[in-house]
Amino acid sequence: MLIIACISLLALMLLGVPITFSLLGAGFLAVLLGDGGLPMYMNCRGFISGVNSFTLMAIPFFMISGSIMNQGGLSKRIIQFCSSLFSWLRGGVGIVCVAANMIFGAVSGSGTAAVAAIGSITAPDMEKIGYKKEFTGAMIAGAASTAPIIPPSNVMIIFASITGLSITRMFLAGYTPGLAIGLILMVICHFYAKKHNIDYGGKFHLKAVISSLGECFWALLMPLIIIVGITAGFCTPTEAGAIACVYGLFVGVVCYKELNFAKIKKVLFSAAEGTGQVLSLYAASTVFAYIFTVEGFGVKFQEWLMNVSSGSAIVIELLIAAFVLLIGCFMEPVAVMPVILPLVFPLLQQLGCNMVQFGLMFSICTIIGGLTPPVGSYLFVTVTVVKTGVTKLIPWMMVMILVDIVVVALVTFVPGFCTWLPDLLLGPM
Repeated sequence: MLIIACISLLALMLLGVPITFSLLGAGFLAVLLGDGGLPMYMNCRGFISGVNSFTLMAIPFFMISGSIMNQGGLSKRIIQFCSSLFSWLRGGVGIVCVAANMIFGAVSGSGTAAVAAIGSITAPDMEKIGYKKEFTGAMIAGAASTAPIIPPSNVMIIFASITGLSITRMFLAGYTPGLAIGLILMVICHFYAKKHNIDYGGKFHLKAVISSLGECFWALLMPLIIIVGITAGFCTPTEAGAIACVYGLFVGVVCYKELNFAKIKKVLFSAAEGTGQVLSLYAASTVFAYIFTVEGFGVKFQEWLMNVSSGSAIVIELLIAAFVLLIGCFMEPVAVMPVILPLVFPLLQQLGCNMVQFGLMFSICTIIGGLTPPVGSYLFVTVTVVKTGVTKLIPWMMVMILVDIVVVALVTFVPGFCTWLPDLLLGPM
């Protein structure tokens, strides 16, 4: 049954069938043609039970929040504020792109949403001032990869839902790696601009900062509400997402007066589409993962890891990271997690690994897949934004991937790098 499922999945993907339907089709064929004796209704049951979780309710709320930011005029005001802060630096326009992506990520938790919302505004400015299309596109995609790392994160929500770890602890652990990636990308922008003698705004203007701060004050409060609410323990991530939706709606309608009925309708449709894509893919993955469980593949895989690594936890983590990086080139993060995590999570718990540290390593490895062909979602959304070919982006995209891999190494080999903040605020695990 497992062989049928894997061959069917590969065949359907090669035929160009969307990954959600490939996973569902592979699960259906495995149950239909396999010798496991499973009833067909198990596919439907697995699909429904896969998304029947209070934890996953946070995803649509954060999707709506991000859509409200885009349609309600909050995104462009945040970009204006970042511009007043950083445009005077060498490489300032590129730095603004990175900073705005990080702030947008602190609301939506979605990298593709960040590319579409922030990239569509910053890309023309970067190209106009002298950045090449390939660098512009790669930087937008690389900056968008911070969105699922800096909380709230759809990827971390799904990780916590599968493993039972505290979402709040996972979120707190994501700040340092996310900020580290953002800072490295800002440094790259600075030296690129310096090398090509472009993008130098001149003097810092305090009046411009104060003026733009007053203009975007209400917009900046939105990510702060989420960050402070979750960090201080005032609300759960799901509740924080709901509060952010209501607040964003109020600001867009009452304060900025840019949200009308037509735009609210567009917000809801956009969020529904994004949520549907994420949750349907997750549900389809749980159906496929169930076949691995029934076939007992998890035990065999764990035995193989123990034999290859001689029982070394760090070697096992590195093997898993390499495997996830490879699989991530062909599958979305949401599809990778339900399939791989149940196979390796129990073993790492037995070995006494820090599961928050592993969670960050695993999450960032899956996110790197969004930057790689042939199915990298950030990569292909960026191509439509900057209007260039995929192959032209690849050289600079490799630099962005390398930045993420460096941060993965820090997370893996420096335990306190990502766990110091949750341990400080919530106490050690």
